[in-house]
Amino acid sequence: MTQSKATPPVTRILAITCMRNEGPYCLEWIAHHRAAGVTDFLIFTHDCDDGTPALLDLMPGVTHVPFQPDADKSVQWQAMRLADAHPLMKTTDWVIFFDCDEFLSLEAPMMTFGDLIASVPKDTDAIALPWRFFGAAGQEEFDDRLTPERFVMCAPDPFFLPAGNFFKSLFRPDKFQKLGVHRPKNKGKGPGKWSLGGEQTANADFADTDSRINLFGLMQSPARARLNHYSLRSAGEFMVKRGRGLPNRKTKNLDLHYWAERNFNTVKDHQIEPMLAGTRAEISHWLAVPEICAAHQRTVQWHQDAFAELMKDPDNIQFYLHLTLLGGSTPPSHDQTQSHLRRHTQT
Repeated sequence: MTQSKATPPVTRILAITCMRNEGPYCLEWIAHHRAAGVTDFLIFTHDCDDGTPALLDLMPGVTHVPFQPDADKSVQWQAMRLADAHPLMKTTDWVIFFDCDEFLSLEAPMMTFGDLIASVPKDTDAIALPWRFFGAAGQEEFDDRLTPERFVMCAPDPFFLPAGNFFKSLFRPDKFQKLGVHRPKNKGKGPGKWSLGGEQTANADFADTDSRINLFGLMQSPARARLNHYSLRSAGEFMVKRGRGLPNRKTKNLDLHYWAERNFNTVKDHQIEPMLAGTRAEISHWLAVPEICAAHQRTVQWHQDAFAELMKDPDNIQFYLHLTLLGGSTPPSHDQTQSHLRRHTQT
């Protein structure tokens, strides 16, 4: 009798995030990364008014944990401490902590996290996924379509602005001590072996330095794996986001400086496009469920109403006008950036 081959074990990949009033983007973010091979989602929510928790509670394969953060501490760090202690961390092979305005983008023919993991050396413990900023490209209003479909204009590569060279990390949790916003902490565990963007092996200094959370000047060629960072979306969506604030930096205002440092519409990028067929299939499946579709629509309506309410305030109207006037930022040259950094070191 011919014996059948054993089915290879499934590589478990855990995506962790923290949300506050992110309802309209929940389905697309989960769908995109489910199609990309995420097996488990651990999503923390706090202080939501838009129906995000109710929507997440309807989603299969999503572990939703509402919590009330301490007002005097970073919300993201509090969520990470809860995640470190969650049982899912003990059963996963790889984990990534990132935000729902960050979307995995892989160079073809890669389509999934599994493809990425298979493409790097087998002893790799962590993969740094660099950001690429996508700008608003003159779009002013919210449109309930996939974010990666709506925004295709972005910063160039290479990009000589340090703020655009941060990264998030896909890593083996058993090789590190605990989660971090940009990279896991390795105290007491050894440095681990890192890949930068699935393209090159990191040097020992990078691997051993927990505080190194920026790839500026390190990448020798474009990353094959990155996170498309849609931190602005349209001007109207930015207004609503501005009212919510940042999850990890309460003292940083979402002002015109923030907009100017991210609104780069210099080149068109379609690297993510082959992955979107899977995203669309997943989201269509969920929207066919009446309860999920209705919950999603309620979050969309809340955001539209929130923008309308903001537009009743003269100061907000003026700020919105300024956003629309700032159609796009000019990427700095290498020399401009070096001059700017020298000035900083001299102060």
